Amino acid sequence: MNYRCFGVCGVMTVLGTLSGVSADVLLVPGQYETIQVAIEDAIAGDTVQVAAGLYNERIDFLGKAIAVVGAGAAATTIDGSGLDGPVVRFASEEASSSVLDGFRIGHGSGEMVTDPVFGQVKCGGGIYIGSASPTIRNCELRNNASWGGAGACVIGGQATFSDCVFGNNIAEGHGGGMYLLYSALPTLERCRFEANTASWGGGMTCHGFSDVTILDCEFEGNITNNVGGGIFIRSSSSPTVDGCTFIGNIQISNPVGSGGGICVYGSGNGGGPCYPIISNCLFEGNTVTGDGGGMSNAYGSYATVTNCTFRGNTGGRDGGGVACVGADDPDVPSNSHLVNCVFEDNSTAGRGGGFFSRASEPTLEGCVIRGNTADSGGGAYFFESPLAGMTDTAICGNSLEQVVGTHYDGGGNSIDEECEVCAADITGDGFVGVDDILAIIGEFGPCEGCAADVDGDGVVGVDDILIVLSAWGPC
Repeated sequence: MNYRCFGVCGVMTVLGTLSGVSADVLLVPGQYETIQVAIEDAIAGDTVQVAAGLYNERIDFLGKAIAVVGAGAAATTIDGSGLDGPVVRFASEEASSSVLDGFRIGHGSGEMVTDPVFGQVKCGGGIYIGSASPTIRNCELRNNASWGGAGACVIGGQATFSDCVFGNNIAEGHGGGMYLLYSALPTLERCRFEANTASWGGGMTCHGFSDVTILDCEFEGNITNNVGGGIFIRSSSSPTVDGCTFIGNIQISNPVGSGGGICVYGSGNGGGPCYPIISNCLFEGNTVTGDGGGMSNAYGSYATVTNCTFRGNTGGRDGGGVACVGADDPDVPSNSHLVNCVFEDNSTAGRGGGFFSRASEPTLEGCVIRGNTADSGGGAYFFESPLAGMTDTAICGNSLEQVVGTHYDGGGNSIDEECEVCAADITGDGFVGVDDILAIIGEFGPCEGCAADVDGDGVVGVDDILIVLSAWGPC
């Protein structure tokens, strides 16, 4: 039944139509019994306003440029229990003006898609996006289950996810929280992936030229059976990851699995290589049974990693902090470039507590490697990697042995059994820089015993700033 209003509302609609914008608000359940019926009645520019409550249904935007708005994820749930398919569907070329805002989305099962490796499988339990570019914000996708992308599956398009949570979703195959494939180019801002599970890519999998942009997101406590506790990147996908945290993600089951925080895998079905850009990220407390507790770059990974910290990660084989793993036959190196990164307090049962390279030519520039432990090469281990290089890198306090293996020395490196205390590094991140200046400004004035009082005179002031400036860089 059509519940669109007339009279005053009719005048507003006419005026809105003349100006090219409709401003009608369709109320659920006030005017419509279900969200889907309201969507079917809506026209471009309308808002479907959904009151707090539980709605056991599936919805499809049908290509409409409308906003479907709930009362917040804590109050408004669209639940797919007992229904077959994704809870929310965008598959009619929706653009950014198709908006989903303020819902919890759960117990969806996905729809059939053609995976490039596994064929016909179900993907997108919570949200399915096929060749569309909608806007999803302030939503929680929880307790969905499908073969791939249990939380969300994105195929193509340029969707935007802002301030969303992906939690406790379970994928039999790829991407517990999200699966991206076939040139998916979404943007994720301030999203959180927590306690999702998958065979590959506990939090997310990027597959087949899917160059997602991930900004200020959190990946915590996700689990993978094989590779990529937080994110699995493969098959010519080159995402941009900036300002994100990867904490306590786990790779289990497979003894040669890799990448507790991130795994980049360029080869295999679908090919590669991959050129991800990862900057200003924290990798802490991630665990693998195989290589790369914090991050693994394998077989055709050409990652650029800048200003990242790898702390307290654990590997079962090689590379407690980061592993770059390649092969000579066929020639598939992992020539990643790591700049101004800190590797500290990582450990592994095998080689390279902080950093490990095999049959590759990675470069470390301006890095700090300290306090890591391994059976051999506590700081760094270079295996069959004579052209792997280190420049302006400080290595100290690692065990057993600081550095093992032939590599290229670009100059400016230091290797010490013990690490000197660096008072100018107020934040303790291994670098003296802008954050340390900001710490001083925040404590300006009398301050007895605080870290910002670098010269120890009881006053935080200009003299402390000068000391920081003189020690600028790795410390």
